[in-house]
Amino acid sequence: MTHRPLMADQTLFRDPDLFEADRLPEVFNHRDTQLEDLAFALRPALRGTRPLNTVLRGTPGTGKTTAVRLLFAEIEETTRRVVPVLVSCQAERTAHAVFTRLFTSLFGHPPPTHGASSQRVLSGVGHTLAGRGAVLVVCLDDANYLAPKGVLNDVLARILRLHESCPGARTGVVMTDSSPDTDLSRALDPATRSVLQASEILFPPYTAEEVRGILADRLRAGVYPGVVPPAALDLVVGRTVACGDSRVGLRLLKEAVLHAERAGRTAVEAADVEAAFAVARHARLAAGVEALAPLERTVLSVLAGMAERGEETTSGRVYEAVSAIEPMSYTMFFERLKRLEALHLVATRQRKKGQGRTREIVVREGVGDAVAPVPAASSGTSVKCPAGVADDEKRRYETGQE
Repeated sequence: MTHRPLMADQTLFRDPDLFEADRLPEVFNHRDTQLEDLAFALRPALRGTRPLNTVLRGTPGTGKTTAVRLLFAEIEETTRRVVPVLVSCQAERTAHAVFTRLFTSLFGHPPPTHGASSQRVLSGVGHTLAGRGAVLVVCLDDANYLAPKGVLNDVLARILRLHESCPGARTGVVMTDSSPDTDLSRALDPATRSVLQASEILFPPYTAEEVRGILADRLRAGVYPGVVPPAALDLVVGRTVACGDSRVGLRLLKEAVLHAERAGRTAVEAADVEAAFAVARHARLAAGVEALAPLERTVLSVLAGMAERGEETTSGRVYEAVSAIEPMSYTMFFERLKRLEALHLVATRQRKKGQGRTREIVVREGVGDAVAPVPAASSGTSVKCPAGVADDEKRRYETGQE
């Protein structure tokens, strides 16, 4: 069957921007409880007092950042006594970068590029807050990216204790964490934990029916009727649930409609969804790799190199190969590996080894194209475990008993 190409001025979209991940939805379904809990935590700020510090936990694409952005937008429309600031910790990975972001949001321009230390920048923020009688509410989005090298501890301590150097300044913090296995408290010293005292709000993964509802809402407003038939939507929902990230579904819908449009058809077919999934998956993997911390990228690169060469990728073998490049304890290696699992960049499976069992690490399809594999070391000698290795934890992990 030949298809009549769409005319140059024809499109299947009503509003293509509705399929962008950063577009706030008109209706935010399936997160009423989480919104109510977060609103309760922020409500004291509307009365001029410190809000309740809060951690939002859940895998990527479960609505954490959207919930914060919706409430922050409502606050900005309601009052000028509260200054809400969203900081992307994937982009702002130093204390100075975070404080610069606060300064810019408060004053409308960045601080001077020369002579403005972190303390001076934050002091300017604190004195202005005190003078205006305003409350600063900071969302550290993906706060776990600040955990290495004590950055998160430094940022939280200085923000939450700002009233000590700037009397009258009132501040509160919301943190999102997309890696549920991460224990942010381990990155904080006791003094910071005592002043933080954060409550937690959990964002569970969306069910298949919830994903369908979210995507169907965008389709009704974003494309013309009949463009995405039920069978095509079923494919998109299945792919989205498998990835565990609702943002993949939005990208997949947009790419599938564009693919049909380029082919001159007025309805999406299964082939459009599959072609779009290849594009969306590559973009998602590339974004995930780009956001990795240096040690996480090292672990993934070594693992990808071993997989490419067909080498055994049990946890013990991979740990030895990683330690040959970047010496670390097994505890540190284990934490980096769990982060890669949470981002769906690797998977693990148990298999028999002799009379026991061991755990094999598998690089997910397409990851090797998004990361530069590390070549084999010139020396064939194994590396001894450095001091501080958690041997018991290593054994538990390799036998699946963690």
